[in-house]
Amino acid sequence: MHATLTVWMVLAYVLAGLVAWRRGPEIRFGLLMIAAGAAIFVSSIQSANAALPFTIGSVFDLLPPVVFLHVFLAFPSGQLNRRFERALVGTGYATALGLQIVTMALGGYGSANLLELTSRPHAASVLQRIQLVTLSVLALSGIGVLAWRRREQGRPLRRPLALLVDSFALGLVMIAFLFLAGAFGFVAGGSTFEGIRWSTFFVIGLGPIAFLVALLSAQLARSAAADLLVELRSDPLRGDLRDALARALRDPSLKLAYWLPDFRRYVDLDGKPVTLSSEDGRVATPVDRNGVHVAALLHHRGLLEEPDLLEAVGVAAGLALENGRLQAELRAHVEELRGSRARIVEAAHDERRRLERNLHDGAQQRLVGVSLELGLLEDLLPDKHGSRERLTRARSEIAASMDELREIARGIHPAVVSGHGLAVALEQLTARTPVPVELTVQIDGRLPAAQELAAYYVVAESLANIAKHAQATHAAVSVSKTAHNLFVEVTDDGIGGADSEKGSGLRGLADRVEALDGSLRVWSAPRSGTRVRADIPCA
Repeated sequence: MHATLTVWMVLAYVLAGLVAWRRGPEIRFGLLMIAAGAAIFVSSIQSANAALPFTIGSVFDLLPPVVFLHVFLAFPSGQLNRRFERALVGTGYATALGLQIVTMALGGYGSANLLELTSRPHAASVLQRIQLVTLSVLALSGIGVLAWRRREQGRPLRRPLALLVDSFALGLVMIAFLFLAGAFGFVAGGSTFEGIRWSTFFVIGLGPIAFLVALLSAQLARSAAADLLVELRSDPLRGDLRDALARALRDPSLKLAYWLPDFRRYVDLDGKPVTLSSEDGRVATPVDRNGVHVAALLHHRGLLEEPDLLEAVGVAAGLALENGRLQAELRAHVEELRGSRARIVEAAHDERRRLERNLHDGAQQRLVGVSLELGLLEDLLPDKHGSRERLTRARSEIAASMDELREIARGIHPAVVSGHGLAVALEQLTARTPVPVELTVQIDGRLPAAQELAAYYVVAESLANIAKHAQATHAAVSVSKTAHNLFVEVTDDGIGGADSEKGSGLRGLADRVEALDGSLRVWSAPRSGTRVRADIPCA
């Protein structure tokens, strides 16, 4: 039994370590596993009859569990990344080797112990108990580290990795139980203690098998990266890039963030800003192409245990991600242009409103004052040389000028829209149009100011064109609203031939509507009348 378990442990760790060493990314981890197998072999030679191998084997008797702890905490890179982990392992080596030499120097290991300097078996027994308790505490602390990693990174996405980590934790539990049993109740060499000892080593020996299974699973996962490369090469412009990457990484929660250097921010494929935050349990892995940062993969924390898989997928999808970044950059520029155009339209509204107010409160009021003064003067002057008639004509000219100013002010900014709403404003507008107009308004309540003004200008410009150019005998205006959109339609029975690309009026209307994410279409076949339809979002 002793020889069988020893061979089992040595071969399992050495062979698994050699496999990891040959693969490249796990060189450090492979060396650790080989060291674990070597430690088991060296400690096993204490069963030899000769004094020298017995002494050497006894010195390294407690070393294998510490190497196991080192292996478990250093997975998968082979390095201990945190100071606390390095302190645990360092304390373990000092306890297993340093205190073991001191214990052997105090005697209690028999006549074959070449390190015995004095015979103090009680002190040696106490020191050995301290060793066992210390190593059991270190093993339990190792379990705490693995549990903390699980809480921080989440359960590994691939089942073999989860099995491997769970086998590590189970091995540390068995080691802690073994040492506590040896320190508080069982006698070394007894059948019960030996049963616990070899059961523990058998469980620890399962670790390399789980590692090889995880290694095979990782190899299959990397083959998915190769399949991804073939898939993207055959259809590099496909729209489900995120789904393809999620399948390759086996992470359905994957998100893509494209880096736009001009904007100094990450965006999604639609050009909307994306924040790289770990609050939702995901972490970001950057993707570079030809030395240029193009994107980031927002993925499950568990994938941090597979950096080579992340790298392989990033390289395979580099071209597609760069194309996606260019698309996202284009959409971001479109969004910026749309926002800029909306701001320009809003600024134009504000300027029109200011001009209308100045005309109403300034020039019109002064003309009203001049007309009143002329009326008073007309009553005071005697009617000589037709003076009163001239004053009357002057007042008529002033009244006509005031009407023109009102029309100009109304064209610059329709105050009636702001004051009374779109329906009332359209009633007044159609009433002033020289062509008979049938008006239908199906809206309830007020709409946002920008949408009301846009709808008003669509109707006003269309009716002005009908009056000037269409030679129409009848026109119709229809305004309706759904849950998310406002529809405005103006038709006439005129000669047609209107072109939104040639005339500045219709082009300006299109810009105004599109600034609100809407659309304007014009149908105007010769001798078939004209139809103007605007679709304006208003949700």
